[in-house]
Amino acid sequence: MELTQMLKMVRLTEDELIGGFITPKKGYYYIVLNRKDQNGKRKPLWISTGLSAIEENEAEAESKCLSTRIQYSLDLKNGVAEKTFAHEVSEKSIAHDDSDENHSANPLFADLLNEWLAFRHPDNIVVGEDFNFDRTIKLNTWAGYADNIKQNLYPTFKAYGCTVQEITPDLLKGHYAYRLKHGRKKATVAKDYTVINQVLNYAVSKKMISVNPNSVITLHKIEKYNAATLNAEQMQYYLEFIVGDIIEIPILLGGFYGMRRSECVGTRESQFDFQHKFFRANHTVTTAVIDKQKIYIPSDKLKTDLSNRTYPLIPYVEERIKAKIAENKELRKLCGSSYSNEWLGYLCVYPLGEIIDPGYITNRHRELLKKAGLPHVRFHDLRHSCVGLMMANEVPMERIRDWVGHSDIRTTVNTYGHLEYQSKKKTAKIIQKSLPLKKVGAANL
Repeated sequence: MELTQMLKMVRLTEDELIGGFITPKKGYYYIVLNRKDQNGKRKPLWISTGLSAIEENEAEAESKCLSTRIQYSLDLKNGVAEKTFAHEVSEKSIAHDDSDENHSANPLFADLLNEWLAFRHPDNIVVGEDFNFDRTIKLNTWAGYADNIKQNLYPTFKAYGCTVQEITPDLLKGHYAYRLKHGRKKATVAKDYTVINQVLNYAVSKKMISVNPNSVITLHKIEKYNAATLNAEQMQYYLEFIVGDIIEIPILLGGFYGMRRSECVGTRESQFDFQHKFFRANHTVTTAVIDKQKIYIPSDKLKTDLSNRTYPLIPYVEERIKAKIAENKELRKLCGSSYSNEWLGYLCVYPLGEIIDPGYITNRHRELLKKAGLPHVRFHDLRHSCVGLMMANEVPMERIRDWVGHSDIRTTVNTYGHLEYQSKKKTAKIIQKSLPLKKVGAANL
């Protein structure tokens, strides 16, 4: 990251940035700040980096120097520059001490991001024992954290060079403001906030710091996504249009039952009881990219406990599900040993038996809508369309909550309350009855 960008993040100008450099002394790199006393007399400030003065450490020492210059300049600007730095020493008394121990207790924040990421891996968390974790996270969630740290947070804070103890609310506010100013969505910056907050909580648990500086920052409210929906006529036309398509089953399940994409991809033959006319939504397949390789993650753990739900089989859906099962069985016979056995029993598979990629479903859905001449709606908006149809027919909120698998009816109301217009029609009739104005042919002039 360029110096000017870094300074903008923390609201400093280049004129406000104090000068400084690194120098080797007695086998270690030291930072020397060009400080002056109240009389304008030069009074250099020497600060140990804790790094051996070897070529391999020079870049890291330079990074720490820049970090210290920025932090001191911020303190100077805020009127607190006379505080004592953790590693401040006089030039005459420079000698090797326990700087390495201090350094390990106060690592670069960039390095702590990677340490926390390794610690937070689902395989490493012991629920009920590890600090601030009452449950493990899914592997795809962890992979999202890993990607954000690798692509964004680590390079940013590595360039800044700040240690854990040098992280301040002003620095973090500068980071968030810079990201927003340069076109990042609030939802994206909120992901930065979540990771940074957890890493700093981890630092508190390790007694590196006593207070999480991120905890005093309040993010602006994220605007709700205004979902587009298909009406009943459009939905019926779309369902007829996609008959026989490779993603017909996910669209049927999304449109009729409001199922999430991961639930649709995870649908298996074993979930259907054709004798008693019901099926269970109790399995998902998600993806994650780890070390540049995409992996597919089957799971019986759904988003919430109430996401595990049982549905009655709608006759048309039953017919199409049976047709898909028969088609997959026929393909297994035709392809023989070329057919993949890894996803046997899953409905949403390619002709050779590989699981259909969730991203492909999204892209194919977009193409089909365009070919059908219908307005664009996200795949997840089929869920909203399903709820909209229920509300249009006055299905109570409690039943809608159970249908879509929300854990709390407040979630249902907050998400779909804007679609609840039957009660508003009744209210309009009451107002009209209270104000019985007659129609007029023209305004009175």
